[in-house]
Amino acid sequence: MRLPNGYGSVYKLKGSRRRPYVVKKTIDGRQRAMGYFEDYQSAFEFLVEINQCTPTYQVTFSAVYAAWSKRHFPDVSVSSQQAYRISYRHLSPLHAMPFDAIAYPDLQAAIDAVPAGYCTRKKCRVLLSQMYKHAIKNGIVDHDLSPFIELPKHTIVYHKKPFTARQIGRLWRSLDVSGVSDALILIYTGMRVGEFISLRPGDISIRQRYIDIKQSKTAAGVRKIPIHHRILGMLAERKASGIICPCQTYDSFRRLWNKAMETVGMKHTPHECRHTLATLLDRAEVSETTIRMILGHARPGITKGTYTHKTLSDLRKAIDRV
Repeated sequence: MRLPNGYGSVYKLKGSRRRPYVVKKTIDGRQRAMGYFEDYQSAFEFLVEINQCTPTYQVTFSAVYAAWSKRHFPDVSVSSQQAYRISYRHLSPLHAMPFDAIAYPDLQAAIDAVPAGYCTRKKCRVLLSQMYKHAIKNGIVDHDLSPFIELPKHTIVYHKKPFTARQIGRLWRSLDVSGVSDALILIYTGMRVGEFISLRPGDISIRQRYIDIKQSKTAAGVRKIPIHHRILGMLAERKASGIICPCQTYDSFRRLWNKAMETVGMKHTPHECRHTLATLLDRAEVSETTIRMILGHARPGITKGTYTHKTLSDLRKAIDRV
């Protein structure tokens, strides 16, 4: 099939390569590589995609993001993908700009306009750094402006607090409220929201009472979590239904969470469930090593996937002390 002039091309490179198909476009009289792919179909679909969102003579911020994410996302967790998408949406003033025409004032203005604090803006800067690396590698620009972006002073404006015993009791009495059972699952497992969203029925063993976390934001997060006896029935029902978490994205989960907290008259964030479990385990005099294993925190001297002398039986006994 002959493509229109200026549309771009897909070539197969010689030799043994992981991604042998390259997408190229002529920009300012020079042919530039826009991305590399494992098969022709993926490469051609990307070529169509960038031609839908960019003029033939320029590569916009959105086109660079599309190329970068297509290559980068298969190697990161679902929660990381979602975080990058949120950062990309925050940078909407840059979307239609030619990437090589973006100047430092444009970047700083976009960061300053993000309606959030230090942590969210830092994530946006991380995304920009990743995109500049991709753009430099593919000949779109020859410089990286992201290190010059200034962030607001990092001040702690909110101190996380665990659920109290009285509040946990109220949650158990409010199981008819949508989202409350999800809160209890997070409290008794210490899972991150991204880990919860990624769960599939096959990741839960009811007979051996553990959850197999296969996707996490950290290497230490890939672990087996013992299932507390109080939530075993909940998880068994969800496993049988084929749906573990009712939400597919963090945003939709947060909407469910906020509505549930408002209904039961509490003010907590999902992450405070992890703090709650850590507090409960500590009060039950569970060892620090065991707490770290359950929560998926990095453990000095313990490599990924190594459970030392702590068996699943030991972990189940520890969680049931809560």
